Amino acid sequence: MTRGRSPQEFWNGLDSGRLRGLLEDAVRVYSPSYAEGPAARVFAARLEQAGLVVERQPVPPGSGAGPRSNLLVRIGPQPASMLWVGHMDTIEAVHGFRLPRVEGDLLHGLGSADMKSGCAAMVEALIAVHRSGLPLARGLCLALVVGEEEYGDGALALIETVRAPLVIVGEPTDLLPCVSHNGYMECQLTAQGSRAHAAMPEFGANAIHAMLTWILAIFDALLAPELAGQVVANPREIQGGSTMFVVPAACQASIDVHWGPGVDLQVLAGAMERARQAALANHPLCGLASEVTFTSMGYQNPPEASILAPLWRALAAAGLPATPSVFRSHSDAAVFQAAGALAVVCGPGKLEMAHSPEEQVSLAQVEQAARFYAALAWEALTET
Repeated sequence: MTRGRSPQEFWNGLDSGRLRGLLEDAVRVYSPSYAEGPAARVFAARLEQAGLVVERQPVPPGSGAGPRSNLLVRIGPQPASMLWVGHMDTIEAVHGFRLPRVEGDLLHGLGSADMKSGCAAMVEALIAVHRSGLPLARGLCLALVVGEEEYGDGALALIETVRAPLVIVGEPTDLLPCVSHNGYMECQLTAQGSRAHAAMPEFGANAIHAMLTWILAIFDALLAPELAGQVVANPREIQGGSTMFVVPAACQASIDVHWGPGVDLQVLAGAMERARQAALANHPLCGLASEVTFTSMGYQNPPEASILAPLWRALAAAGLPATPSVFRSHSDAAVFQAAGALAVVCGPGKLEMAHSPEEQVSLAQVEQAARFYAALAWEALTET
């Protein structure tokens, strides 16, 4: 085919009212991990109303969960040369689920930034591409997956059947193109002491005190020059002790660690072990053990890679900064990168708003994201 004048060929099909309505409908339903069905129905209905064929890919249920499915939509020649990915699940509403509210340009609500806004923008862009009627030289697959907020079981199921050389994940990046990605691990820490009368702690070994010393030592170790500013540790949960008037004999903690893609993992492991040894030196009667329960490797993609050329052109066309960045959290992008794709994270919303009590997203930025995704489809999938 002969290309038209610009991505305007696809932008003409974007509908801001339809996009906003879809996002509000998606945020209005509660869809934590393992219970994504309500959100899946909202997105599937909108796609099918637009005349698109929605495939439902079964995903193994989690403990106590019912049937779950990824949603797949394919357009153009297959197999696809580009895959758009969004996740439909959110974290749990710890303090009760609240309906979304709009204040000016901001939509507040669980999942508004992470990442129902990215899903909605991708859906609207796909509808616009489909309704343009223009044939594509290369294919596109949109995948709305489940389980990202846990351990990515939706993405893992997806790569068993769908692969593409370029993957765009719509996590919140403030629409900065993150071509590199942090690594992530979860560790379980265990401190074992011995019980004694609380008024005579010298006859016991306080496991909680040892654990607190250990965690503080981890923070200190990560300030080493070769790691400072590149590694973040977050104690997620600490449990131990009892209501009895005794020195606590056991304590457990879970800790998350994120590291930049350039960090030497042997250096990081050495810092973690030094922290353990420092805590043992202060609590020699306690046993301290750690176990890595989950790991996701980070990565660095070269911005000059030829496969990324359409990305930079699309960003410029949409009026967005083409500044390569790093995604600082964990995401499904790591799954696709590990499977051989080049994965980029770029979506509306700010990462710092995700998982926060006042999660929100700019509606204007969601519209801008839809323009960017449509421009990317134009640049990557039509003839030059």
